[in-house]
Amino acid sequence: MQILGLILILINVGAILGPIAGVVLVYRSNLQELVIPPEVQEIVDQTIDSFGSSNPNNPSGTPSDSDDSSGGNLALPMYVSSSYDPLAKTVTATFNFTNPFNFSISINDVSADVQCHAHSFMLGHAAISNAVDLPPMQTADITVVFAWTEVAQEHFLTAHAGQTTVNVDLVNISINVSGISIETPETYNVDVPLF
Repeated sequence: MQILGLILILINVGAILGPIAGVVLVYRSNLQELVIPPEVQEIVDQTIDSFGSSNPNNPSGTPSDSDDSSGGNLALPMYVSSSYDPLAKTVTATFNFTNPFNFSISINDVSADVQCHAHSFMLGHAAISNAVDLPPMQTADITVVFAWTEVAQEHFLTAHAGQTTVNVDLVNISINVSGISIETPETYNVDVPLF
């Protein structure tokens, strides 16, 4: 009776581990495909290429008629303008962003820390005020609100006395596009008004 129980246990273990061992054996040369399907890897690679690629005929990085309509170049948002609210201690900046893809995207969240470019002094936090839906190949404005801290206000008065603008870096940028969260080590540099 014990031998029959042992044989049934071995059959159960073989029924579970056999298919797993077979799949691992098939994908032994590229175990990444076992977890990430090749189609998903291709989409990720194309997205990374579109962030890193640049067109020498288009140094601004903004999409043009000669760019591949499937999303050849993905440019960073272009700074348009900003306004300062001294009571709220915020700067509201408008950026222009073009969706280079053949499908709609939704920018649900963008957030970043703001630091002084000249002194690497942490000034506060920035985030978009509302989610933005972008149809394929269309351009929309994104409104970002920079909220200063009290310490940042003191930094402006001491280190930037008499200046009407300050050059800041957006660091620790986190973006949620259509439910996909992306964190980037890149910095985005922009001049913002102080008064």
